[in-house]
Amino acid sequence: MPPLEGFSDREIADRGRETDGAERLSLRLDGGRPDDFGRIREAAAKLRAPLEESRTERQPRLLVVDDDDGNRQLLQRMLERQGYEVVLAASGKECLEQLARNRFDLVLLDVVMPGLSGFEVLSRICESPDLRSVPVVVVSALGESSAAIRCLKMGAEDYLPKPFDPVLLKARISASLEKKRLRDREARYAQELESALMELHSAKDKLVVQEKLASLGALTAGIAHELKNPLNFITNFSALSRELAQEMKAELAKPNPDAGLLADSLRTLEENLGRVEGHGRRADQIVRGMLLHSHGQPGRRNPADINALVEEALNLAYHGMRAQSPGFQVAIQKRLASGLPLAPVVSQDIGRVLVNILNNSFYAVEEKRKSDIGGYAPEIIAETRDAADTVEIVIEDNGAGIPAGIVQKIFDPFFTTKPAGEGTGLGLSISYDIVVHAHGGAITCESEPGKFARFRVALPKTVKS
Repeated sequence: MPPLEGFSDREIADRGRETDGAERLSLRLDGGRPDDFGRIREAAAKLRAPLEESRTERQPRLLVVDDDDGNRQLLQRMLERQGYEVVLAASGKECLEQLARNRFDLVLLDVVMPGLSGFEVLSRICESPDLRSVPVVVVSALGESSAAIRCLKMGAEDYLPKPFDPVLLKARISASLEKKRLRDREARYAQELESALMELHSAKDKLVVQEKLASLGALTAGIAHELKNPLNFITNFSALSRELAQEMKAELAKPNPDAGLLADSLRTLEENLGRVEGHGRRADQIVRGMLLHSHGQPGRRNPADINALVEEALNLAYHGMRAQSPGFQVAIQKRLASGLPLAPVVSQDIGRVLVNILNNSFYAVEEKRKSDIGGYAPEIIAETRDAADTVEIVIEDNGAGIPAGIVQKIFDPFFTTKPAGEGTGLGLSISYDIVVHAHGGAITCESEPGKFARFRVALPKTVKS
């Protein structure tokens, strides 16, 4: 039968010349001067590498389904000339059996067949999760355009009319295979992105834990200082009380004890014990708050004194900074509103937010101080306000400020302006989650580079349902 494919012998010969061009070039280069032999052979090997790689690529495998043997043989010859691997099936049943056993890149499916029609085969392919990704190009006679349209609506990739036009056959199959390659690549990218996203979430969870632990470690110095004060008072007043008890014992041993002296000693002893009890409660509160902070578990929202939370956060953050930089000094202005209503918050979480913000503010003023700007005096302003529906906390520092292009990013996870190794970029992100998502509030930042940075935390006065 004369060739109908539209490809000349010259085109076929060109494929052979293309694939073994590297070998011929290598032989020519071998005739070069001996001192150039190593360089020439290396160049030839580099040229051959991509060709060798292309040879190992699997040829697209096509399944041709037609009950007419002449059509099958014709399509096989045409497609094999185009470089495809072709498998034949004479019925719809045989087609499904082949698809179950082997992997195909495309199916050429005749519409009108005895037994299982092309419609039924196409329906089963489209309904199968394992087969629906295989493109199906339906084949129909010129008078069967309605059948072809029906197949396209059912999910066929394309259609080809009989008799076969070689150019159209090549174009339609190439386009269908290219679309499949793009879909497969997109699916692989989607899987890779999903896997990367899962790894990112896992890494973020681990970093959040590490950030909490790092924050806990940074607070240790402040906690130690806070505990040291009440423990020192307890120790000192206990020693004074013991001395008073010994003096009273000595006075009572006298024949005529001084009643006035004993009364004064008892009164002083009672005052000392009251101070010991008060500082013991203070130490107990610090330990309880530390335990809640370290557990990191969601707590119950209870009415809290926001001014007291600000005072405590200032103490913890300041003494923590002093532990890291013994020479650290900063003027702290407190503008705490009197009569501030209690706000329903998880105290340890809001305390963590305030400490995170204050740590950044202390860091900013310390870095600016190190730049030796003449007349610069580090200053922090902590302010509380009674707004309409919220209680506001404002913390402002006169550090270097934050550039305008960065202000919108500071609450993003992993974003930090600190040098590598000095911050994870999670402190403000965690603070944002606590204030906005857990408490239904708002946290914002205003800044003027070189002059100040101002953080504003707004906490609702009532729990939103």
